[in-house]
Amino acid sequence: MPAAEIDWALSVYHPRPADSPWRLDALFSPSLMRHYSLGRWALLEALKIAGVGAGDAVLLPGFICREALFPLDILGARPLFYELGPGLDPRIEPDQLPPAKAVIAVNFFGFPQDLSLFERYCRRHGALLIEDNAHGLFSRDESGRLLGTRAPLGVLSPRKTLPLPDGGALLVNDARLAERSPRALPPAAGRGPSRRSLLRRAAPWLGARAMAYCLGAARSWRAAARERTQPPGSPNPCPELLAPLSMPSPDYEARRRRALYLRCESLIGHWVKPVFPALPASVVPYLFAYRADPEPARRAESLLMSEGLWSLPWPGLPESVSSTAPGHYRNVRGVHFLW
Repeated sequence: MPAAEIDWALSVYHPRPADSPWRLDALFSPSLMRHYSLGRWALLEALKIAGVGAGDAVLLPGFICREALFPLDILGARPLFYELGPGLDPRIEPDQLPPAKAVIAVNFFGFPQDLSLFERYCRRHGALLIEDNAHGLFSRDESGRLLGTRAPLGVLSPRKTLPLPDGGALLVNDARLAERSPRALPPAAGRGPSRRSLLRRAAPWLGARAMAYCLGAARSWRAAARERTQPPGSPNPCPELLAPLSMPSPDYEARRRRALYLRCESLIGHWVKPVFPALPASVVPYLFAYRADPEPARRAESLLMSEGLWSLPWPGLPESVSSTAPGHYRNVRGVHFLW
């Protein structure tokens, strides 16, 4: 379908199914893929493969959602936070950092992180590098490598890109680690359609703006009662993730997300400052990330809502970081491309 015929804002709530089924594991072949209900469970297994146990240190960015610490809490590991600059580039000196058992490098919002500093650190300390690619399922770096495959281990969160009820994945990219990888988990017990999937069917009749306003009210209500919780249920993946997928194909989803990113840039770029100065040709963005002072941010939000789009702050920082976090950790908002 030509881009001019697609209501990109409505596609946030009513994604287009693929013309023919496709498989996620085939896209990432020859890497070994293991499926989980959430990316946090996949990260837990990655840390286990790295040999992380009680008292071991794990190096990860301070600009991170607090839920990412769940695997460390389970293992009794110690987080060591490294700094990021305003462009979310690592501010580390590998030779001066303390040793850790594993290092987590994050491809924020689907933009590739430079792994060279982390690789240097791993060679010095014997640490294992884990590429957290929860945000960039279909993104590639400038050399064409799929994000999540550039380190010995990669973590994916397909539910952030595809309209799945849940879904995380672990990539074992180093054949030498294959023998340490866990067995494939059976799918979670069957269940009926989620409330979200049922509401998605109403999106073409409600329209993007009505959906945005309704969901905005629902989010405000949930936020008032939200507390930090552990991932619910078991690590077992949803059945939809294990079968051939009928949801948006990689090529279509790449075009859709890039079109939405450029639309957001043209709509609110006068009022805000994008976190990243450009959108590389190989990047499939998770969202449109920006910074703005309070008044321009309100103006930007009004313009977004007029088209049925909306933004939220990211991340919910860990308590151990929030009290001393720099300002550029606190003022990032993102326009989401999937509900």
